[in-house]
Amino acid sequence: MVGAIVFALLVVFTSPSLADKPVQVNVKDFGAKGDGKTDDTAAFQAALDSVKETGGTVFVPIGTYLIKSHIYVPNSVTLEGVWKIPVCWRWGSGSTLLAVEGEGQEDGPAFITLGINSTIKGITVFYPNQKPDNIKPYPWCIACAGGDNPSIIDCLLVNPYNAVDFGSRPSGRHYIRNLYGQPLRRGIFVDKCYDIGRIENVHFWPFWTWDEKTGIREWLAENGEAFIFARTDWEYVFNTFCFGYRVGYRFIQSKDGAANGNFLGIGADATNVAILIEQTQPPGLLITNGEFVSFQGENPTEVVVKETHSGVVQFSNCSFWGPAHQIARIAGSGTVTFNACNFVYWDHFRKGVPAIETFGGNLIVNACNFMVPRKQLALNKKTESAIFSANRIAGPLSVENHCGADLQVGLNVYKKPPQRPKEEQQAVVVDDMDDPPNVSFEGRWLLATNDVHAGIGYYLGTHWAYKGSGDARAIFTPKVPKTGLYTVYAWFGPDPMKDHASNAPVIVKSADGSKTVRVDLRNQKGGWVKLGTFRFEKGRKGSITMSNDADGNVLADAVKLVPAR
Repeated sequence: MVGAIVFALLVVFTSPSLADKPVQVNVKDFGAKGDGKTDDTAAFQAALDSVKETGGTVFVPIGTYLIKSHIYVPNSVTLEGVWKIPVCWRWGSGSTLLAVEGEGQEDGPAFITLGINSTIKGITVFYPNQKPDNIKPYPWCIACAGGDNPSIIDCLLVNPYNAVDFGSRPSGRHYIRNLYGQPLRRGIFVDKCYDIGRIENVHFWPFWTWDEKTGIREWLAENGEAFIFARTDWEYVFNTFCFGYRVGYRFIQSKDGAANGNFLGIGADATNVAILIEQTQPPGLLITNGEFVSFQGENPTEVVVKETHSGVVQFSNCSFWGPAHQIARIAGSGTVTFNACNFVYWDHFRKGVPAIETFGGNLIVNACNFMVPRKQLALNKKTESAIFSANRIAGPLSVENHCGADLQVGLNVYKKPPQRPKEEQQAVVVDDMDDPPNVSFEGRWLLATNDVHAGIGYYLGTHWAYKGSGDARAIFTPKVPKTGLYTVYAWFGPDPMKDHASNAPVIVKSADGSKTVRVDLRNQKGGWVKLGTFRFEKGRKGSITMSNDADGNVLADAVKLVPAR
């Protein structure tokens, strides 16, 4: 009897109808041309269907394949191309698919749909009809058909409107690794994942274009969302990054629930809101070793927690920097923790706002660095409790409790700011760290503090901006005690990275009119640079403006007016 069973199994597993099936097929053997003009949809689907009974790999040689419709990758089948490391603005060097179906509408079948246990690997997808100055909706680029173990590996999605949909249908144990691209409206959407999804090494950056003349920067800053997470149980996200989006990471509540998970080494730059939290599960989000920068749009803020939040969020060893309005605005009834985090810069618009402001819930801030001498914390409205302990503060302690919350403050240290340098007795000095109306900033300015780079700035540090076209401006408006002639100086620090401008513009607006003085910042050692002698009227009727309309990075540190003899 045992021998009969063994014989039967051998017959099943060595059946010629199965054993003779190829493990790998080539799309060109099914008629694919790869010339970028011929519709290769039917050839691709025929190749994929040829291995759907046993599973296998459909190989896509180097070429450009026009797919006028959409394709389905059957269960346990891999669609694999020739992987070329993605470089910006050059995407046709590997196995490239051209997607054209669904122009003008989001509804419709995804360009590529993955079945259970199916994979897309080593493929580049480009939308040739998408234009950066006239963004049009398209359906999702890659979606899950509904089932476990869909995978995306080593792929470049150049310019999809919506990139990856692992949320409209169940996507348990999904796996995304080495995904690059510039999704326009949405990057990755996860929902209905009830068993541990994994996402790693994802880089959403201007691989398509970043030409400011087209309006693409403004469009992304107003509409783009890079990562969206709804119901997912034990999501593991590692080494992911996005640049230029309105929202970097968004956590929402769907009808299936919210997210929990481990987010390690994630980053979001040039956002309006780096982390937007609408809801999380009680086990919470663990966000570690993250870096977040917000400076675009109205009141850019690194972390926003909405009124709907009732779960737990923990930030550990994260860095929050850039010219943000605030580090965090927190509402709801949940708990948010910051531990061993660095808060580099906030209150960019000099409105007197604190780094962290709460309107509800519970807060713990422990062992963090507040690196500029501005307000640290304010508790408002429905805030229940807060612990603010063992922090290092670059300035006086400023913790405000406006709502009678249970507040515990202790073991915080701060150093008194250094004395401002002494200048001529009648000199009028305005530093970049002064409050309005003395100084104001437009566009993107970053801050290098003397705590980090000793002596790089005149007083506490220096503001600096990348070279540009004049979109970043720092306006110093000194209060002149009486009408007369004044010699004007500007302070410029050293050039440690050898990237400063040779023609940094300084615009002096005085009673005599406006004059632009170009300064070579490359050989500065840290000192006053004389700009000339000008006539100023009493009050704040004149100004000195630095801009980034230059051939290198520029500085905006301090200005000085000395009465001329």
